[in-house]
Amino acid sequence: MLSRVDEIFDASDSGTLCTLRWRAMSKRQVLIPHMTYGRIRSRLDDLPHDLAVLCWSPTGVTWADGSPVTANQYAPEAGWVAIDTMFSGDFPSFVAALLEPGTVQWVQSCLAGTDAPPLLKLLEAGIRLSNSDAPNAGVAEYVMAAVMHVQHGWTGRSDNQRKAKWVQNGWNEINGTRWLVIGFGSIGAEVAKRARSFGVEVVGARRTKVRDARADEMITMDRISELLPSANVVILACPLTDETRGLVNRDFLSQMHEDAILVNVSRGPVVDAEALLESLSSGRPGHAILDVFETEPLDPSSPLWDHPGVTITSHIAGAGSGITKRGDEVFLEQLDAYLSGRSLRLEI
Repeated sequence: MLSRVDEIFDASDSGTLCTLRWRAMSKRQVLIPHMTYGRIRSRLDDLPHDLAVLCWSPTGVTWADGSPVTANQYAPEAGWVAIDTMFSGDFPSFVAALLEPGTVQWVQSCLAGTDAPPLLKLLEAGIRLSNSDAPNAGVAEYVMAAVMHVQHGWTGRSDNQRKAKWVQNGWNEINGTRWLVIGFGSIGAEVAKRARSFGVEVVGARRTKVRDARADEMITMDRISELLPSANVVILACPLTDETRGLVNRDFLSQMHEDAILVNVSRGPVVDAEALLESLSSGRPGHAILDVFETEPLDPSSPLWDHPGVTITSHIAGAGSGITKRGDEVFLEQLDAYLSGRSLRLEI
């Protein structure tokens, strides 16, 4: 992975270059994707810390000035799995570069969850890991758009436009509806903030009893069945745990309102897909919006693709245009806290 041009400083190096490299090696090293460096370079320079930036690309690692980093120089203490590595497909390779030297102590992830296999490898190696709340605003906006797309009947409207049909049908407002958000954490709170401005009543569900002014009502997970019959929209925003795996099963679905909309932006295994298909075909709930699946990509032969009561997206709920800027802010904030020895608000 590393450039192996030199195993030691070459005699041909100028004294100045040797001095610069030696100084860089004595600093606290931070490994980031090369494609992100130009975007945050000035802000990294402004941090009040003596750090050396290592820039990773699929072809090797360089210092910030573009010179290659040799094997004996490579000792990153911290790293950043930026969203760029997800978009480029370099996520696993970058994590492998973090694991290689055995020197990394802390990593900032761009993801809200930690169940991705590369991140699990970091945790297994005993590396401190922070997740990110950068996707959350995008997820909340996705939820609003997806629910209103179904609630307002936009598929039918688009069909009428293609057929040049002038149809003046009424539509269902979300104003006055009740939404149950299962897993009322930072994502659920972002959903609540937007939904309540539309006149939606939001009930949040968490494992432990808490008060949260961002919701109209808070309940514990063991009370979900009490709310299912009256909820117009049920949003799954919970982490995947032993408690939530298979949470949405036949019993759960049978208690939902027949016109309700189920939204899953958590993890695929939270929903029993077979039970969901059976329940949808029997008319309860009215629709399911699914962004995550037990196996991804979703098999082209899955009956979910063609079911009229299902809207499918390809795990992109958090991939809004603002995620990059918010992710940069999170990394810089958390890096400053880590290097300063302060607690990390997003540490797992």
